[in-house]
Amino acid sequence: MSQEIESLKEQIEFLKQKLTQVEAEKYVYENGGAKLYYSLQRKMSEMSKIFNSQDLSTIDMTSKSDATFERLFKLLEKCETISKSAAELGIIAGVTGDESKDVLKKPFVETIAENRR
Repeated sequence: MSQEIESLKEQIEFLKQKLTQVEAEKYVYENGGAKLYYSLQRKMSEMSKIFNSQDLSTIDMTSKSDATFERLFKLLEKCETISKSAAELGIIAGVTGDESKDVLKKPFVETIAENRR
C-alpha cells in the first residue's frame, strides 16, 4: 500500500513538472514570434486602410502647411521593410497558413504525453 502511495506521489510530481513545462511553452507561444507576426499583419492592414482612404488627387501639393503627402510617402517607404519582416517572422515562428506544412510544430498530444520508453 505504501509503495502504491509513493508511486502515486512520484507520478504527481512528474505531472506537476510537466504542467510547469507546458505552461512555459504556452507562454512562449502566446507572447512569442507568432504573436508578433500577427501584430505586424494587423499593422500592414491598418496601413493599407490609410492608403485606401486617401485620394492623392485631392492633396494640395503646393501648400507648405499640408504635410499629408510627405507623411504618406514616409509610410510608403516603410511598407517593404515591414512586409519583408512579417514574411521572415512568419517562417521563423512557423506560421505558414497551411498547418500541414508546419514542420516545427508537434501534435499537442506529443507535447504532453508521458514517455513510456
